[in-house]
Amino acid sequence: MRLRDATRRDVPELARLVRACDEAQRAWAGPGVPIPSLEEEELEWELRFARTGAWIRAAEADDGALAGVVAFSAGTASREDRTLVPGLAHVSAVFVHPSHWRRGIARRLLDEAEDAMRAGGFDRAQLWTLAGSPAEQLYTALGWRPDGRRDIYPPMGLETVAYVKTVDGAR
Repeated sequence: MRLRDATRRDVPELARLVRACDEAQRAWAGPGVPIPSLEEEELEWELRFARTGAWIRAAEADDGALAGVVAFSAGTASREDRTLVPGLAHVSAVFVHPSHWRRGIARRLLDEAEDAMRAGGFDRAQLWTLAGSPAEQLYTALGWRPDGRRDIYPPMGLETVAYVKTVDGAR
């Protein structure tokens, strides 16, 4: 497994990676959960790459396939208020292909992201995850804490929970 910068050339494979993760969500969220199309996922990745200051790293498996990805950029006050908050990073993606779960890939990606956040002058970070998802256990184990904000993720109609973490100082 190696980590590398993701590029726009990775967009189709990133979309397929997220699609596999979305399909795996059905195991706990129910079989009727709507899943965005590959075209919608590709557009989301194009938007991530277009954000000023976007930082996107991919975990590449030994066979060259993408096993995981993490992305962050400067954070905003809320989903509605797009005003940037000084010192706040927003983690917009943490995905690991289900065939690579439980191998420490998400931890490694998030550790590297936090190092990059500190180097970029961020002192705190936020992310949103699906309420009740297995990812909540991972984030808690890595020091992320829910801050009480909840919202609905429109493409899937599922509730999301905001998590925050202080990232100033060494890990």
